[in-house]
Amino acid sequence: MRARTAVPAVVLSVVALVAAWEAGSRPHEPSALPGVVVASPAPTATQSRTARPPSPGARRSTSRPSVPAVRRVPGSVVSTPYGDVQVVAVLHGSRLTDVVAAQLTDANQHSRDLSSGAAPVLRREALTTQSAQLDMVSGATYTSEGYRTSLQAALDAAKA
Repeated sequence: MRARTAVPAVVLSVVALVAAWEAGSRPHEPSALPGVVVASPAPTATQSRTARPPSPGARRSTSRPSVPAVRRVPGSVVSTPYGDVQVVAVLHGSRLTDVVAAQLTDANQHSRDLSSGAAPVLRREALTTQSAQLDMVSGATYTSEGYRTSLQAALDAAKA
């Protein structure tokens, strides 16, 4: 018999709490539930005894600190004697998290081989330095210069 009485009491309590929440009041405030007397908790040592409680209509902020979005910023297309070079900078906030080669020199198989070998080296260096201040990769000078120029354009565009 006791369980049958307790269930409706719990359900009514939950309904009252939900109604108070939707009304914008905090459930522990006496004005949130008319006719219900609720004892205030004793202040802790860290709480000020002179602090005023929030007004009954005040709502707590539910906004979270903004999390920087991941942005993909394309660099300029740089023409070289062996083909075009373009990179896309991937940024999380202002941090460079990846550099994707959208185009690399491809005039012939030798050029493609040099570019495919240079791209990971240039990417790793860009992520380490967090800039376009990259050393040239020996044998892939045009690819290195195009990569560096395109990356700098992407980083400049990201700041604007």
